[in-house]
Amino acid sequence: MNVNEIIKQMTLEEKVKLLTGRGRWKFNGIPRLGIRDFVCSDGPHGLRAFENFDGESNIQPATLFPCAAAMASTWNLDLIKKVGRTIGEECNHYKVDVLLAPGVNGKRNPLAGRNFEYYSEDPYLTGKIASSYIKGVQSVGVGTSLKHFILNEQETGRRYVSSKCDKRTLREIYALPFEMAIKEAKPMTIMCSYNRIDGVYASESKDVLTKLLRRKLKYKGVVISDWGAVQNKFNSINNGLDIEMPEPRHHEDVIKAVKDGIISEKKIDKRVRYILKMYQKLLSNRRHGKPTDFEKNHLVAQKVAREAIVLLKNENVLPLYKGENVGFIGELLIEPRINGGGSSSLKPYRIEKPLEELSEYGDYKHAIGYKGDEIDEELVNDALEVARTSSKVILFVGTTSKIESEGFDRKNMDLPLNQQHLLEKVLEVNDNVVLVNSSGSPINLAPYIDRLKGVVQTWFLGQANAKALIEVLFGKTNPSGKLSETWPLHYDNVITSRTFPEKYEEAKYTEGLYTGYRYFDSFKIPVLFPFGFGLSYTEFEYSNLRLSKKELTNGETLTVSVDVTNVGKIRGQEVVQVYVKDKECHFDVCEKYLKGFAKVTLKPKETKTVTITLDESAFSMFVEEFDKFMVESGEFEILIGKNVSEIVLKDTIYFDSKDEITKPLTIKHPVMMWLRRPNEKAAVERFLSENDRKLSWWGYEDPLIKVVTRMLRNEGFKDDQIDEEIRKYFRDFM
Repeated sequence: MNVNEIIKQMTLEEKVKLLTGRGRWKFNGIPRLGIRDFVCSDGPHGLRAFENFDGESNIQPATLFPCAAAMASTWNLDLIKKVGRTIGEECNHYKVDVLLAPGVNGKRNPLAGRNFEYYSEDPYLTGKIASSYIKGVQSVGVGTSLKHFILNEQETGRRYVSSKCDKRTLREIYALPFEMAIKEAKPMTIMCSYNRIDGVYASESKDVLTKLLRRKLKYKGVVISDWGAVQNKFNSINNGLDIEMPEPRHHEDVIKAVKDGIISEKKIDKRVRYILKMYQKLLSNRRHGKPTDFEKNHLVAQKVAREAIVLLKNENVLPLYKGENVGFIGELLIEPRINGGGSSSLKPYRIEKPLEELSEYGDYKHAIGYKGDEIDEELVNDALEVARTSSKVILFVGTTSKIESEGFDRKNMDLPLNQQHLLEKVLEVNDNVVLVNSSGSPINLAPYIDRLKGVVQTWFLGQANAKALIEVLFGKTNPSGKLSETWPLHYDNVITSRTFPEKYEEAKYTEGLYTGYRYFDSFKIPVLFPFGFGLSYTEFEYSNLRLSKKELTNGETLTVSVDVTNVGKIRGQEVVQVYVKDKECHFDVCEKYLKGFAKVTLKPKETKTVTITLDESAFSMFVEEFDKFMVESGEFEILIGKNVSEIVLKDTIYFDSKDEITKPLTIKHPVMMWLRRPNEKAAVERFLSENDRKLSWWGYEDPLIKVVTRMLRNEGFKDDQIDEEIRKYFRDFM
């Protein structure tokens, strides 16, 4: 397929047709030239497939994996790559060319409605997980659509609200996962968001689609709109959007605009060239139509579920043993919540049920306790009878689709009222309660945490939820999940609690860099469970931290090695987390940043060396003055943690950077600015050392030229002598 030759053969009408979708789920082909249509479909946790994509008829079964927040909680890049590959194989099975996933938006607030569909509050973890997912999908010839570009962190007013964010925060937090995935995985498409950025819709923003995405992030693939996101077709074509989805709305208008000279055909050709290059890749997929094994795929989903479950609290109540007097309570025990809805909705190939899986371990007392949203005292009383007569209670709770889903943001972090009512009643009659929670983001546990003996976070675990969960509860599987986001002690402690969601025209990201653990950690705000936290049924010890060098410079890498020992009696997995702390910086920096991690499996008493490589980006920050990432010379601490709050080993390196991260000062800048920089400070001190000169308290705020001139005049210097003295001491800065 010769792209340039095809463009020459295409009519204007055929070119314009490529810039819109066909129906809801297809990209237009060029029938006259023998190029077929291409099928795309949701979503991030598995494929939504139809027998006929034109009519969306007869939805087909596919594997429903754990939600994105759960995937990130595995911290297992190889496993997530396998997830991507498996979903890609199901795309081939159903002849789907492009999967509309993954989503990598940030988590400014735990109430954001689609948090379950996004990976993490940390951009580095998000970028690594997304890259692995994309590599997996595209390894079998299927394209991906990285979304939603950009600053789309709330559901409230998402089609109109205008996001306002400073450039450094944009690049270090919200654009970074996109940048990492573009560099590491090269997604075939990127989907722009609904919202506006600085008053301009993402679908037609030159700053977003051309200046940032194409030029700064160096994206070479196809840019598509979210469904119905295009407001002005002419602006979208001129400013960087390739395909408007879904169905065509502006076909004839665009043709006329080209003929009238409003849009140049050269612009159209540019968009078409991106699209045809993607088609070229998709047409080379020899696996298109190849059947897959859904039973085998279910086992992959099961493995993800096992590693995604996070044990948050355990006061010697878990694991359970067969035959123990344990009561199980909750509607979610019988009908688990396995997905968050919206774009991630699909028809699961099969669905495991916890109660059915529990029967494999014995005959245990159980009760529903609640159903739907209403308090049913008869169900509560049945549950209390189970609780009173059991030595331990495993209580299943979680959010509902009315509380947490795409299209709206949560009103609060609370569980449904009927579940809160049941929980309080159960805690009154049993002292050994383990809470098993299904939600896509944190819930409010502050009123109960001191009375609960155990807490297990399952997220939305997908179709293979039950076997993994029951195995964890009974110790057949040792939990290894680590939180991909902070659980606040109280919602009021969240930095955006008073401004989220923005209900009017503008969503102001005034918290800047201080989102998630970066805020809690930097300002020492207590949390319920910190980022990266998760318990195990065994214990791990860290020792022998080694750094490959104590000083490095631009372009070099640092190898971090640490020994990890399983000091317990059972096999387990541990996530080694590497954080970097800038000890002294010219700019505002957070306490520390996640910059590397690795998951290791250890037998009892086994020791392994874990090695993690940090490149220059681990020490860099985005400097707005120069519009790029740079490194400031200085000391950095390398911190080894079990989570962000539990640092067990550390060492220090010096980064001798070639970057000049600040623009040169002149003698017109205030003295206080001179004293903040080593070379400039030395020049000032050399001048002051002559004749024992002293700075007055008000002199710090004055321009250096004014202070120096005033001092020299007081000492009797003439104007020409003053100029000579200034050149003598400050020649290098003039």
